[in-house]
Amino acid sequence: MISPEEEQFYLQWEKERTLPHYKRKPFFRGLSFGLSVGLLILIISKTGWYERASMIANMRGNEIWIMIAILVFSFGFAWIYQQFTSEMNEQRFNELKHLKNKNKQNAL
Repeated sequence: MISPEEEQFYLQWEKERTLPHYKRKPFFRGLSFGLSVGLLILIISKTGWYERASMIANMRGNEIWIMIAILVFSFGFAWIYQQFTSEMNEQRFNELKHLKNKNKQNAL
């Protein structure tokens, strides 16, 4: 038996599954996580916790490359998280569809 929440998700995803999977909410969640990891790397680098990494990071011109790498990582992680969320919803939809078909066959 499918709960009302699952039925609501099923109907909603049935309409949205043909649309492109470029949603803002999962993208921004992934972006914020990626930027948080980048900020953590910058904090570790600036505090001098790891001396060799700090020496290399403080070389002339490396700050720009570090910022570019953090942005590339953040946007890449955001895109991957967006695709992962879409795939999870599609998997959930397929499972609910299978349950509905199974319940329909058992009712006959």
